[in-house]
Amino acid sequence: MARPEPARMTSAASTSGGRTPRVSAIIPVYNGAATISDVLQSIFDQTFTDYEVVVVDDGSTDATASILERFGSRIVVIRQPNQGFCAARNAGIAKSKAEYLALLDADDFWLPTKLEKSIAILDQSRQVALVYTDVSNCDTAGRELGTSPVDAQTAHSPTLDEMLSRLWPIMPSTVVMRRAAYEKCGRFAEGFSEDLDFWIRIREQGEFSYLPEKLTRFTMGPLYPKVLRRDSRGELFVRSIRSRYGDRASGVLQSYTQHKVRILRNTGLAELRKGNRAAARKCLIRSLSYDRTAFKTYLRIARTLLPMSIIRALDRSRDRR
Repeated sequence: MARPEPARMTSAASTSGGRTPRVSAIIPVYNGAATISDVLQSIFDQTFTDYEVVVVDDGSTDATASILERFGSRIVVIRQPNQGFCAARNAGIAKSKAEYLALLDADDFWLPTKLEKSIAILDQSRQVALVYTDVSNCDTAGRELGTSPVDAQTAHSPTLDEMLSRLWPIMPSTVVMRRAAYEKCGRFAEGFSEDLDFWIRIREQGEFSYLPEKLTRFTMGPLYPKVLRRDSRGELFVRSIRSRYGDRASGVLQSYTQHKVRILRNTGLAELRKGNRAAARKCLIRSLSYDRTAFKTYLRIARTLLPMSIIRALDRSRDRR
């Protein structure tokens, strides 16, 4: 495959003269005062500068609104009652103008060549509906953890059948896609608490291109209580995928169930180690909605009812074995 030509770049100032920018960066934010300034700076530091920035303040109750005001005309801000990140992304895209849509969450960051390299691929091939990159996981202090959701089996551009065989590790903040493909696939489903179905639906609109460079930094913050908020209405994902693809999607539905059990169980155990028994119990009970046959989960729930002194003694006893 020929090397893509460099993406066309202009000064950021040219996008404010009435001309339509090439890229719209869409950022949903809810109570993101601690990170939103640095997130925006990662856009301003891009080598590709023909963009606009649309931030959707999804009902924040912290200092997010006042921080966004400091950026003045450099960004477009939409404020709405809290509706979830799928609805916030749709609202931001509806207000945006560009042919390419770049997603960025309010606690993730782009490396400087993220847009340049992604857009070069879209410019080269009309068959590509969406470009996404590898990602570097970081902790809340910005330290790289040396991990990525992409493994040897998924480090390539997927076919639709592959995406129906298992959950594919596409993180929103790694994505740049064509507006036309987004519109044709029906936008993000606002009733859902997750965006997993969207990647499958938009794959129907064209090829995906995986860029195997870690051009996005993903923040691995505390999972509780976020894991419970994002788990709500998960049955809608299952029902939607099953009705759209039937038995063809049995693999991805099994993968989804395993993923939900694992993340809820691990979050519950992490909260129990912190001494947060009520949070641990909520997570473990929620995991049973995906697998009611997990005998160990029932034992772990019972364990959350014990005093912390006994729980820690049991932990020490187990560690000595």
